[in-house]
Amino acid sequence: MFTGIDIGGTNTDIAVIRNNNIETEKISNEKGISSAFSKIHSGGKIAFSTSQPLNRLMVRSAGEICIITIPGPGLRREGAVKGAVTIRGDVAEDIDPDEIKQIFGETSAEYLAIAGKFSTRNPVLEERVHEVALDYFCDDRIALSHFIGEIGFPSRIATTIINAQLKEVTLGIAEIIGSYIPEQDFFFMKSDGGLTSPDMIFKNPSELYSSSQAAVVLGAKYLTGIDDALVMDIGGTTTDFIPMKNGLPEKTMVDVGGGRTDIKGIRALSLPFGGDSIVEDGLLPFREGVSLAFGGKFRTFTDALNVCGYEIGNFRSSGVIDREISEIVLNSYLDEVSKAISVFSPNLIIGTGYLAPVLMPEISAITGIRISVPEHAESANAVGVAVSRVSLSMKVHYDSEKKKLSINGELRQPPGKLTDEELIEFCAAELRKTALGLGSPPEDCEDIEIQSFRAYDVVRERAGTGRIVDLCISILPGISAEAP
Repeated sequence: MFTGIDIGGTNTDIAVIRNNNIETEKISNEKGISSAFSKIHSGGKIAFSTSQPLNRLMVRSAGEICIITIPGPGLRREGAVKGAVTIRGDVAEDIDPDEIKQIFGETSAEYLAIAGKFSTRNPVLEERVHEVALDYFCDDRIALSHFIGEIGFPSRIATTIINAQLKEVTLGIAEIIGSYIPEQDFFFMKSDGGLTSPDMIFKNPSELYSSSQAAVVLGAKYLTGIDDALVMDIGGTTTDFIPMKNGLPEKTMVDVGGGRTDIKGIRALSLPFGGDSIVEDGLLPFREGVSLAFGGKFRTFTDALNVCGYEIGNFRSSGVIDREISEIVLNSYLDEVSKAISVFSPNLIIGTGYLAPVLMPEISAITGIRISVPEHAESANAVGVAVSRVSLSMKVHYDSEKKKLSINGELRQPPGKLTDEELIEFCAAELRKTALGLGSPPEDCEDIEIQSFRAYDVVRERAGTGRIVDLCISILPGISAEAP
């Protein structure tokens, strides 16, 4: 049995796949997310996608986040303190605990981000700051940068600041889940469309970014068998346009507040209009609750569609909206959608979300583009979560001369002196071992790809004395071989 749950801004979608049969259910978050979890039955694989932590993010002033950076001598960064790790992972200067305690004693910040310049090659100084911090901050509000694994310092600082604010919410969601399935492991979906363990997400919660959008692409692929199309997801809050290539979303790096981060998102375009968008004299880019047609108190886009002749939910409850206003709202929405679609120039659009069966024929007629609206389109996101497979990445730094190996920012003991080929083979084996330990079937561990590889010889007195390698290797995301 495969169970997928997508926790959106408006609804929680559940998909259960067993014996080649798909069952889906959509539950309003106004009833409480826990009401959706109470419907989950144990057994088989259970996986979640959610963009809720990032949806709640960043309405905080910088004063609420304490930033400690360890850039090394002569380098100026916000929150810089004494201490230095060299480019090869040696501790050149230790931190001063008294300096750290003074900073913590004077701050009123709720969250703490700790980032050292070369901490991905030796995290010891970040860990020492963390030890001091536990007397001043709750651990679920502290983020360390080395888990991100990327060498770039400015973008890693920016991502760590985000992680400090995401960690508590992510842990809270996991605690709710755990109260309903206490004896069963579960997975989180990342923005690349692959699954990973909660422990890995807690170390770098920014990996949840765009996970719901990634989920809907996997669901569209599974439900249609189509590899290349524009996926259009009409939700309660937004309408999202996500290009699918070779059955997966296209990746991109994410900027937050004008600064580059190490967050890996997906290429997508979102309109701030969905089925629950408020209708007054026109269509407004926000929601207050569910539509009149679904027992709510607000006139929404769904109600306007009912006035235009569609029959969604308890459609007779929607009649309080003026017919002329309803037609203006529908036409303005279709115009915005047409403009968004033109950005991608697709040959085919797969419609998902609960309004897809209603609106996709209209959109096809206006744009002249072929459409596909599969069965269970309204919960394609949850279907995608259910059928996806474990996807892992290892960011590796290996220094044969110093006999140092770090994987995703954590130090490991290298198994002797390795050639480039032996290092790749070792890392691939470690990836498979980790994935199998998470319950991944062997067939899902075969699709391994080297994302990047850089190597340098260490030369002393005209003789080679070692080799430095930076490597990123991944088990690629996709649909599990065990999916029915």
